Amino acid sequence: MECKAAGGSVFVREVLFEGNCEQAVDTDITLPDYCPDIGKLLKCRMTPMITLRQVNFDSLVVEGTARLSVIYLDDREKKIRCCDRDLPFRASLPYDNSTENVTLLADAKVDYVNCRVVSQRRLDIHGAFTIHMTALCRKENELISDAQGEGLRVRRETREISDLACCAGVCFDISEAIELSEGKAPFSSIIRSGAVLCPEEIRPMAGKLVVKGDAVFTMVYCTEQDADPEHLEYVIPFSQFIDLPGADEDCVPDVILRCDAVEVSPRTDSDGEYRRVDVEIRAGADVKLYRDTTACWVSDVYSVSYEVACASRQLKMEKLCDSFSETSLQKQSVDVGDVRIQSVCDLWTNVTDSRSVWRDGKVTVTGNLAVCMMLRDSSKGIVYCEKNVRFECGVSRGGCGQNVRPECRVAVKSCGYTLTGENKLELQAELCLHGSLYEEFTARGICSVEVDENRPKSPENRPAAVLCFAEAGEELWDIAREYNSSVESIKADNGIDSDTV
Repeated sequence: MECKAAGGSVFVREVLFEGNCEQAVDTDITLPDYCPDIGKLLKCRMTPMITLRQVNFDSLVVEGTARLSVIYLDDREKKIRCCDRDLPFRASLPYDNSTENVTLLADAKVDYVNCRVVSQRRLDIHGAFTIHMTALCRKENELISDAQGEGLRVRRETREISDLACCAGVCFDISEAIELSEGKAPFSSIIRSGAVLCPEEIRPMAGKLVVKGDAVFTMVYCTEQDADPEHLEYVIPFSQFIDLPGADEDCVPDVILRCDAVEVSPRTDSDGEYRRVDVEIRAGADVKLYRDTTACWVSDVYSVSYEVACASRQLKMEKLCDSFSETSLQKQSVDVGDVRIQSVCDLWTNVTDSRSVWRDGKVTVTGNLAVCMMLRDSSKGIVYCEKNVRFECGVSRGGCGQNVRPECRVAVKSCGYTLTGENKLELQAELCLHGSLYEEFTARGICSVEVDENRPKSPENRPAAVLCFAEAGEELWDIAREYNSSVESIKADNGIDSDTV
């Protein structure tokens, strides 16, 4: 006879594919007519911006734009200028898509970028960035929760887990018109811009996901009056209702927000001066929604009457035990070497890598910050300097076990500095930490059971009593299985209350 599954199924997150795709950038840029000639190259930045993630029947596809920003000093006024060039890219990895409802998650990391001045109007650029792709799905695990008859003895396992309700990658836009405050000079050119998304509320509801928070927008620009650039920081509140089939109020969210792209369009006011910018932020969210449930399954089975054949597999399950979104202020001393700092024209930081570990009820996040500085030296003029500093921050969380996998994302919300010497400054970087903690476990699960009625266990060969010298901590199930008995009868005959010796 065959034992069918009894009870429901458990849906878990399964990683179907994970891989990297390197994109090379080899191009030359000729300055447009409105840009002045290059006097001195300061920095070339590359920012990959992903606009499409797509799962095909034979491949995973990511499309977007790599923005090259060349920051330089012009040859006349010695002002900081910037020239942008967008290069479209398309990356694909072979993938045999035999599973329905696959979600593709992807992000990009710059490996390197080199820039060489060919002439005052032309530059040669070589670089590369890596796109990391992960294909996820909602996998159904059918579990046998009970088996009866024919002298069967079953061992049941029960565990609180997180049942994956849905998994998706979604996008939405944040728009804002920003005007310079009174007293600020109009801008002539934009050097750099960016945004960081800081969530405040993430709440599932019937068929939707509510996402509220702030987009911290930063822009550095030049004016006609001042030689040094001006800084603008603006907080844009956002509230989004995202369609998400399968979501309801009972779901527990794990959502990672990211800024995929920022578009800044200068606008003139009634006087014809550039005092306004239209900001378009392309935001993305990697969404996983879970339901807390109790999983029950049979981990072992035998029969006291017949020989049994059963098939089993390893079950990988997890429980979303906690999520957090916090900020951490990092203060680091930065030595710029032989540069004698007269003033700081611009300073920004990027998280180049990060790693999170779980130990003793605490998540420790470590990594590197690339501190990028444009400094005015009294003898050298404006110079570019870049230094790497380490950071470490911890988040204490309770209610989790030991086998915990932290998933954390780190972004720089804002940064400032204090000059502490002629070639030193103290960096103050506010980091935004968002993470989730998953308690993982693996277990054996019985997929099918078949009792062979043609192979009975002969009762004539069974003794009246068996004396077993057991070790401390030995489980009664193992003893009962070996001697063709049951846990209940061993407990009753020996006056034992526990399932272990």
